[in-house]
Amino acid sequence: MTDKKKVIVIGAGPNGLTAAAYLAKAGTEVVVVEKNTETGGGLVTEELAGFKMNYHATYMMLAEQMPPYTDLGLSERGVRFIRPERQASFLFSGKKSFTLFTDVKKSVESIKKLSPKDAAIAGKLFEDCKAMNDAFLIPATYVPPLSPIDQVEALNTSDAIGKRIGELGDLSPYEFLDSYQFSDPRVKAGFLYLISMFGLDPGEGGMAILAPLYIERFTQNALVQGGSHQFSSAMRRVIEDAGGSIVVNNAVTGLLGKGDRVSGVKLLDGTELFADVVVSTLTPEQNFVQLPQGIAIDETLKETAQNWEWEKWSLFVSNTALIGDQPLYEGYDKEVNDALIVVMGYESADDVLAHIEEVKTGKTTRIAGHGTITSLFDPMLVPNHVPHFTTSGGYHLLRWECFAPYNDTWDKDGAAYGDRCFELWSRYAPNIKAGNIRARVDWSPLDIEGHLPTMKKGSIKHGTYTTLQMGYNRPSPECSGYRTPIKGLYLAGASVHPGGMVIMGPGYNAARVVAEDLGASLWWDEPVMVKKAREKGYFGKV
Repeated sequence: MTDKKKVIVIGAGPNGLTAAAYLAKAGTEVVVVEKNTETGGGLVTEELAGFKMNYHATYMMLAEQMPPYTDLGLSERGVRFIRPERQASFLFSGKKSFTLFTDVKKSVESIKKLSPKDAAIAGKLFEDCKAMNDAFLIPATYVPPLSPIDQVEALNTSDAIGKRIGELGDLSPYEFLDSYQFSDPRVKAGFLYLISMFGLDPGEGGMAILAPLYIERFTQNALVQGGSHQFSSAMRRVIEDAGGSIVVNNAVTGLLGKGDRVSGVKLLDGTELFADVVVSTLTPEQNFVQLPQGIAIDETLKETAQNWEWEKWSLFVSNTALIGDQPLYEGYDKEVNDALIVVMGYESADDVLAHIEEVKTGKTTRIAGHGTITSLFDPMLVPNHVPHFTTSGGYHLLRWECFAPYNDTWDKDGAAYGDRCFELWSRYAPNIKAGNIRARVDWSPLDIEGHLPTMKKGSIKHGTYTTLQMGYNRPSPECSGYRTPIKGLYLAGASVHPGGMVIMGPGYNAARVVAEDLGASLWWDEPVMVKKAREKGYFGKV
């Protein structure tokens, strides 16, 4: 027996592991329950024929800027990020292209070759986005949300950057981009794709606030050396070294409790675990409709959960183990050959918008998206007995991603769709041949949902991003601060602020709230970037 406060964390994805690691190190007795055999959630890397494939999360938009990376000592535990200088190339007809670099000056020079008039505009866009990200958007990821009224007031009474951010609440992402008045539809297409490629609807009113984050941070993307799962493996070791335990291959089938209090969870094998606190990374529907047993749930909360909106489209992902040459884009600028992502199939911003609208209606007519040669940047991902460093031979691991609808035909049509995606890639890089494919794994929206039921309908961010489902409203005003009306039940999944992607904000913020309520040790300090944002008044009066 122990006097330690007991905490159960449901789900061992990035946010569940984050919350568990901070709370275990804070002196609580933590048990993490995970339905899959491996921890990590979307941080899944599996080996096939010697190739280590990231089936889901691959690109780390915040990487070292995430507080858990430093606080939990993940670097000392072997987590390394690979950040290629050439971040994103966009290919067009006539062998035209431009490339975005980690260095804005180089990005501007590349755009200048395609559209001299737009180069300076792009430089201004990057300057504005970085200023807003550094001042507010990234720090806001790691603090609980203010109410919309309080947040708008705080921004509008701060400085010029704060006022500019406040204005974004009246715009859609497309309107934000359109305000920069790019003259070349190809340049505009590239930036629009960065905004939209992971499910942000460019036409969604009030969501322009995320556009600067995606534009600038998707030109600072990084890969996890050795595969994305290395990240979650290191976090698991933090938990276990701090005395926490992890139960895998055993799903939670019920939240136990009485009246307005949760007391524990029931597992698939019939085991019942009891604790002072349950921290859930599940969806609103699971938390407030499907799982409660003996707990009184307010009808309004149930209704909110039942009406939760999932994303309007998802992703199709294909990992291909290739023998022979890596993709080479003959005739294009040479930097295209080693860009982190290469975007193909669009000629204008209208093409991007048309593709999104098609996918929303369930169509798979258009083929366009982006490819990454992951082994080009991380040789650890391919068999080490072959000279895979050369372009003229060896093994290469290719990753394709594109917009995809959620429908029930993927089990029948997925392989053919994957063939079409590879065929498109080979049109731009004709040196790669289907006959050289050693293995390929396709993940459709159905597969995403099958691996992670929290991503219902392939919803990679656990729910669409609208003003009614973001910030103080995610998932509802009474739950967005990580506490819920059910005593002892806290939320830490991507369906609370700040949302999805591997940014660890929900788990990080929830850990502080739980530790404060339990009187546990707040052993970590608030990030410097958050302190600076507070000093400027972005989060209200200091």
